[in-house]
Amino acid sequence: MKPVLLLLLSVLSASLGQVFFKKGVLIIGEVTLKGSVIGELLKMVFQPLVFSGLILYVVSTILWLLALSKTTLSFAYPFTALTFALVMVSARIVFQESIPTWRYVGILLICLGIFVSSLAEG
Repeated sequence: MKPVLLLLLSVLSASLGQVFFKKGVLIIGEVTLKGSVIGELLKMVFQPLVFSGLILYVVSTILWLLALSKTTLSFAYPFTALTFALVMVSARIVFQESIPTWRYVGILLICLGIFVSSLAEG
């Protein structure tokens, strides 16, 4: 599999993991870590959506390692910035969060930067 595809799948998995984390903690409610810290942490980890998000992070990490075995770190690392873009767009779509115009401008700049940096593949 090509490194760029592995990188994009890694970014997608990590971004989806963030959405699952948010959905999971919305179900749990505010986490204060007062009282039984271990109990609170276990409650979070074993909430099904949070647990699924953790699995997605494991998948993302495996894909990332596969990509790194095929390309340079200096080529691969800028792709991680795509998680900012995907998570923000997901927040707008899934949670109906309000996104200021300047954040959209920032996302466009991030995407442009990744495009420019990827022109010279490692």
